[in-house]
Amino acid sequence: MKRDIYRLAAAVLLSFVTLAVTSCGGRQTATGTPQGNIVTDASLLRIIPDGKGELVEIVNPWDTTRLLGRYYLYADSATSIPAGATGVRVPLGRSAVFGTVHLGAIGELGALDRVAAVADAQYIGLGEVKSALAEGRMDDLGPSMSPSLEKIVALRPDALLVSPFENTGHGVLDNAGLTIIEMADYMEPTPLGRAEWIRLVGRLYGRAAEADSVFSAVKETYTALAAESAKHSPKPRVITEQFTDGYWFVPGGKSYMARLLADAGADYPWADDGSAGSLQLDFSAVLAKGGDADYWLIRTYGEDLTLNGLKERYPLNARFKAFSTGGVYNCNTAVSPLFEEFPFHPERLLADYAAIFAGRGDSGLRYFHRVK
Repeated sequence: MKRDIYRLAAAVLLSFVTLAVTSCGGRQTATGTPQGNIVTDASLLRIIPDGKGELVEIVNPWDTTRLLGRYYLYADSATSIPAGATGVRVPLGRSAVFGTVHLGAIGELGALDRVAAVADAQYIGLGEVKSALAEGRMDDLGPSMSPSLEKIVALRPDALLVSPFENTGHGVLDNAGLTIIEMADYMEPTPLGRAEWIRLVGRLYGRAAEADSVFSAVKETYTALAAESAKHSPKPRVITEQFTDGYWFVPGGKSYMARLLADAGADYPWADDGSAGSLQLDFSAVLAKGGDADYWLIRTYGEDLTLNGLKERYPLNARFKAFSTGGVYNCNTAVSPLFEEFPFHPERLLADYAAIFAGRGDSGLRYFHRVK
């Protein structure tokens, strides 16, 4: 589960790179500026319509001079595929999806009937998907890191939606002749950048207009909340997560989560840090820098925290200011839809943060609750 948590929270600060593509040793390079790119906030995604279809380019998050994938989405079978691109006929009829996050977006767009199989079924909280799995209308491919190739080949999916990782391929999938869509959205450095990937999901499943409308509404709400939160004075000091197994992992100052905290009007102790990932700290380092925090936000899986429980687990937890002032908040991700929702709806998490930092307590919160 920690892998999924870090996958969702991790982000890399990436420069805005626009693309023209050439072949290079089996990989494609990214140089120049594409004309007609309709993407506005995502730094790793390009969507370029040409009147017959749409060219989609996925920038490599770990080397922005290269591409992870170049696809041409088309509806007419007579359409010519541009050189160097993988043709993907849309809407997809039978797809396999390896991420619960993307299932949430597909479900919101009303296209789950086009998903034939999923991976990591044990982590899926969406009722519609769980019912489909139980009734045999959707296959379970097993763990996303070692899926059943036999099931996938038998399924004959039009495409697989898979999250990439640095310096690794997709194992047995890479040489199976499958169309793999590299869903690198989790590496976007900003909340709105990641949210905009719903536009690609919409195009893959024949819901482009709906997806564009969703993103437009998300951006409008997020921007308004951030503008209102910027008025906080003084800014509330905020820390996140907790001491576990000898370490305390906090978001780096250039990470996705640090950006979201900043947009919520928070004073984050590690805002000046240059890391885009997580910082591994010991307890004393967090206490020294964040002991005076007004709010302490903790995500757990399968556990509803109590103040007594926090103190029993590690007595020094009681030394944090937030512990004694009612500023500790918990999100139990086993029962909350946080991970299914916030990547494509960051405005919902931002609304929780903004309400907490404005001192409104538990009132109207979607994911978090005050720990007592």
